[in-house]
Amino acid sequence: MKTPARLSTALVCANMLAAGFQQSTILAETAPPKTSAADFQAKIVKDGTPLPNNGQLQMSYATVVDKILPSVVTIYSSAPIKTPEIDQIPPQLRPFFYRFFGAPDDFGGMNEDDEPPFNPRGRRGQPQRPQTPPEDEQNQQRGVGSGFIISADGYIMTNNHVIADAKKIEVSVDVDGSKKNYTAEVIGADPLTDVALIKINATGLKPATLGDSAKIRVGDIVLAAGAPMELSRSVTQGIVSALGRSDEGIVGKGRVKGYEDFIQTDASINPGNSGGPLVDGMGRVIGISTAILSRSGMNAGIGFAIPVNMALGIVEDLLDDGAVQRGFLGVQIADLDANMAERLKMKEQGGAVVMMVGADSPAEKAGIQLEDVITSINGQKVDSSSRLRLIVSGTKPGTAIPIELLRNGKPMTVTATLETLPEEALAETGAGSRAIPRPGAPKQQENVSDLVTGVTVQNLSKALRERHDVPENVNGVIVTKVDPNSRAAAMGVEEGDVISHVNRKPVTTAAEARTLAKESDKTVLLRVWRKGDTMLLMIGNN
Repeated sequence: MKTPARLSTALVCANMLAAGFQQSTILAETAPPKTSAADFQAKIVKDGTPLPNNGQLQMSYATVVDKILPSVVTIYSSAPIKTPEIDQIPPQLRPFFYRFFGAPDDFGGMNEDDEPPFNPRGRRGQPQRPQTPPEDEQNQQRGVGSGFIISADGYIMTNNHVIADAKKIEVSVDVDGSKKNYTAEVIGADPLTDVALIKINATGLKPATLGDSAKIRVGDIVLAAGAPMELSRSVTQGIVSALGRSDEGIVGKGRVKGYEDFIQTDASINPGNSGGPLVDGMGRVIGISTAILSRSGMNAGIGFAIPVNMALGIVEDLLDDGAVQRGFLGVQIADLDANMAERLKMKEQGGAVVMMVGADSPAEKAGIQLEDVITSINGQKVDSSSRLRLIVSGTKPGTAIPIELLRNGKPMTVTATLETLPEEALAETGAGSRAIPRPGAPKQQENVSDLVTGVTVQNLSKALRERHDVPENVNGVIVTKVDPNSRAAAMGVEEGDVISHVNRKPVTTAAEARTLAKESDKTVLLRVWRKGDTMLLMIGNN
């Protein structure tokens, strides 16, 4: 949970900049031929050798800049103007949108006495919106972003948000000191990682050399190249300040949570840098500049880049059929923090606790159970729930993977064969439909009890089994009422849930469940059956 004092997170939204694009001849292109992943890999230049002299500092990076700049492109996109509704903008992003679009007075908008709003070109006092464009360009928003060439025949990596919803994409390439402009086609885009692949009809281009983002270290020198503030062929320098940044809520699609494993850097990244390369001290691309953490929407020394290894895996899937195939294990997980470790009587923290096992899922078939703590998957250490999610999503469906876990403190290994992530699994699991208290409801009977504030449970009778389709082999108490404004509702408790255990102890009556819940001062751990799935829910006891 972000605190109010935390800096707001903002995408370096290229499509928020009004482009000063000079008119030039746009070269038309035909649809590119189908390319296999193997042929595509053969076109890419890679270099994974260690940094020379153990990465000692050098006095000039001109050679590095000369190596990467010919591969950096500026991307101009045209898309219908959309004015976002305030309620649809996440609170942490609102300061960024206000800065660029202005805000209504009740949200701190500017009045006549305020300083003029920020202008994308870096000057104050000019109109926030450009003059009326020609009729064929009216109601179109022009945006500027960056990208980099990854094959001599015109494949270009960039961010999804640079080209999202674009009706027209133009790419400016520097060829021997002069600019040449092309119309680009989108090969594929993935909003859940913010990676996109586009193609221009060209040959003999200078592809960037891709490095190995798995080998970078905190403290390594990096350079960010692109077109910040519409200033093409710009380069800034800094270091890798952190690795593995996740759960920032930067990428995603609507309510669907994205996949984040960002490289954090203090190299200056500003609007327009989106999609540009982040390179190491040898000029090898190790990331795609994507976002900044800032109060103003401008560089504040905290930028995020997508690791190139992750991006390349996405691009290969996009080449195949324009869609990304992600592995699916069929569990919901949580971090093993101090509170959860205490509940599960675990001495150490770290790992991912299994909070739900899907019915007939790969996890259930492999024998994974509730309260198992997954510590390693497919040979990779799992130190958090987000790490497990990344590993699983990045593994091809059909792959059999070993999973190391702790069950009641004892280590064991199971093998699961991943399936394709279903569409319905992409959506965030909300609290679902909940019962709303009705006026004149009958008073509680002996077989009915308030488990915690906002949650009423009842003995699992034959009539309730039939009404909620609960099998005979499922035992416990059933949730018959949930206050939609309660903390329990926010944590996912739903009407029809069957609670089999409270604080790891089995329950068969509502009174018994209430007694066990009242023994906890702060939180209550519930084991729940829901329409064939089993899960753990930890809710506040107040």
